[in-house]
Amino acid sequence: MNKIMIKYFFLAIIYTLLQVLVLNEILFNSYIIPFLYIILIIKLPLKIQKWFLILFSFFIGFVNDLFSSTIGFHSTACVLIGFLKPMLGKISIPYNLLNENDEISLERIGYKSFIVFSFILILIHSSCLFFIEHLDFNFKIFIKIISSSIISLIVIIITELAIKKQK
Repeated sequence: MNKIMIKYFFLAIIYTLLQVLVLNEILFNSYIIPFLYIILIIKLPLKIQKWFLILFSFFIGFVNDLFSSTIGFHSTACVLIGFLKPMLGKISIPYNLLNENDEISLERIGYKSFIVFSFILILIHSSCLFFIEHLDFNFKIFIKIISSSIISLIVIIITELAIKKQK
């Protein structure tokens, strides 16, 4: 379990730098913002200790808040999906596919389960983030949530395929 924790803190630095330096600068009409750093929360094993999942989610969100000049928006959204992840995993991932310390990956749980599980978490994250950011809900924000969620899912799937190809 300690190896997993160390690995994910190292990956958090890499993905956060990639998010802050590259992806946050990519804006399509200020509607679409791809969130790659969520992949770290998605890929954590389902049986990981709950305190680590919540603390790690907060850490990732907090670092993104620091670099994005937001006041807890990313932290709140990340902690929310970290809190909901075990429950959603039980619902959307088939029971006998993962061992205790298996990471959730496209190859391990299959395309359908990975896409459904990831999209639900990404949609919750984007909804929470944009609702807190704007403190309003209208059609423009709805489009921003949906488009950012779809693009984030595509970026995460491309990243998963690239990782799979390297192995």
